[in-house]
Amino acid sequence: MAALKRVVPTAIAIAVGLLVLVAVFGSIPLVDAVAVYLIDAAVIVAAFAFFLGLLNVLRVHGRKIREGGANSLYSFVLLVALLVVLALGLPPLGNQPSGPSQPAVQWIFQNIQLPVQAALSALLVFLMITAGYRLVSHRNLESAVMLLVALLVLVGQVAAGLVPVLVDVKDWILDVPTMAGVRGILLGVALGAVLTGIRLLLGVERPYSD
Repeated sequence: MAALKRVVPTAIAIAVGLLVLVAVFGSIPLVDAVAVYLIDAAVIVAAFAFFLGLLNVLRVHGRKIREGGANSLYSFVLLVALLVVLALGLPPLGNQPSGPSQPAVQWIFQNIQLPVQAALSALLVFLMITAGYRLVSHRNLESAVMLLVALLVLVGQVAAGLVPVLVDVKDWILDVPTMAGVRGILLGVALGAVLTGIRLLLGVERPYSD
């Protein structure tokens, strides 16, 4: 029975993966229709998983509010914000659209969410100062080069329109060496995703059986 519980989910996952893969790279009408149905089913399952996650948030933070404690106020604010956004965004009000494009939800994002994000982004200044101090304390060539590049980018960003040369240097740093590093990371992520997909198709990885 234990072996059957391992074999059946693995066989279903391999079959579904191969069907979707054939539909992506081929043009067989029947396979394409089956792949579309499977993808739609996965979207529905993901929607139910999102709903279960919402119920779990309500359960966990509701328990924290009942138990009290130092962080119960944050849980209360979280639940109130969640319910307010849901109450405003789910039902259509008059001839206005529902969901994220609802004017009330847009107002919340523009006047509450964005200022909070800006305040959190402002904390990056202190993080960069701390990182710069740690770079100086290492006293080696790599740290000096990294600190110099960071200062050039910051000065070029602040001195926009005042010192055109620094702006050009900042743009070159962001467009050439930084973009090269980002592309290398993206290539590594893509190769990792392909390798994980191959392992799932071969049945080596079985997260659904855990």
